Amino acid sequence: MRVGSGTGQGGKSMQDRELATKVRTKALNDIYAVLDGDEDVETWSDLKKQVVLKLAGTVLPRLNELSGKDGGPIEIDDFSNLSNEELERRIQASRGGEDKA
Repeated sequence: MRVGSGTGQGGKSMQDRELATKVRTKALNDIYAVLDGDEDVETWSDLKKQVVLKLAGTVLPRLNELSGKDGGPIEIDDFSNLSNEELERRIQASRGGEDKA
């Protein structure tokens, strides 16, 4: 079911933009919490983890707007095809919890 913007003109209302700003800020803060190793992340529901994962690709700057070391390309790993268990194992390994292999 589609919800209208409330303007009656098909455009985005100011409330939509304000809400989008709040959602983007919240998503960025949540992504920062993950990267910072915040212990509260472990208490998040699976739904919240999936939402943050999906939003990460749209709220972060585009990679072509940035450059890596010495101006070269940024190299990143693609974790999108990993199971939650494998992703958790790698997170723990990166924290020194177990071997990465």
